[in-house]
Amino acid sequence: MQSKYIYALILVALIWGLTFPAMKIGSFYLPPLSFAAWRFFLGALCLLPLAGRRQGKLWHAGRDFWPLFLLGLLQTAIMGGALHLGISMVKSGITSVVLYSYPFFFTFLAFLLLGEPLTGKQMAGLIIGFAGLILVVDPWKMHPTHAEFIGILVLLGGSISWGLASVYLKAAFKTRDKLEVTTYQMFYGSLVLMLVAVFADHGLRFSWTTPGLGIMLYTALLTSALGFVILLTIQARYPASQTSVYLFLVPVFGVLFSSLLLGEKLTLNLLLGLALVAAGIITVNLGAPAQAREKTDCVAPGK
Repeated sequence: MQSKYIYALILVALIWGLTFPAMKIGSFYLPPLSFAAWRFFLGALCLLPLAGRRQGKLWHAGRDFWPLFLLGLLQTAIMGGALHLGISMVKSGITSVVLYSYPFFFTFLAFLLLGEPLTGKQMAGLIIGFAGLILVVDPWKMHPTHAEFIGILVLLGGSISWGLASVYLKAAFKTRDKLEVTTYQMFYGSLVLMLVAVFADHGLRFSWTTPGLGIMLYTALLTSALGFVILLTIQARYPASQTSVYLFLVPVFGVLFSSLLLGEKLTLNLLLGLALVAAGIITVNLGAPAQAREKTDCVAPGK
């Protein structure tokens, strides 16, 4: 993988790592599904002018509605809704670990449905990276309540939906500009979330407080818009086993930022976990077949 894409993936991991404590704080100002609906809706609105400029028109062709709607349902409505609902029930560290079991589902489904190569060394790297996340959270010391257990199941469902969405993206939108795809799927997914929030949150709510607005803007502009554009573009160029392993850095960064912003303690397990995550990333990249490392089967946005 080219260095510029590695740096971009690390940037996404930093942005999304900071998102976990931000969402935890934001949950005090907005119900979970209303929060999710507004952040993705505003993120889509920010991207819409760029997407329109790319294709020379404001909206997509009518024949693309159902494919984009399905992607939005999997990527934004189900995954995004599960994330916000789950983090309102579970600690942020546990939330990050469960959600970021996603690379396993993505890699396995890409191997099963798309026939992407998967070597033994790459699988070992994925396992090493996930073991690092386990060390970060100390799950053997966790005694989940009934609500936390339900939250974990919700997050696991969101993780599976995310993996399936990433595979569907590669299969159905292989040659499409990922900025356009991200914009429209996010828009449709946010509308579904708004509809659900009307019933689940007893009306679609919004926070006009300074902290609430600041968190909303961060999660909409950087997390929802910029982060997904970068990730989906790179995933379309390289095999899942190479790109997904970098997402193991997200919960590690999440714990670090939670320590700085929420006062959570740093532990030896965090440092050991970070070392294992780094080892997993190196192992996966060294284990990738040469032809896979050079694979570029779509044009990135901007070209």
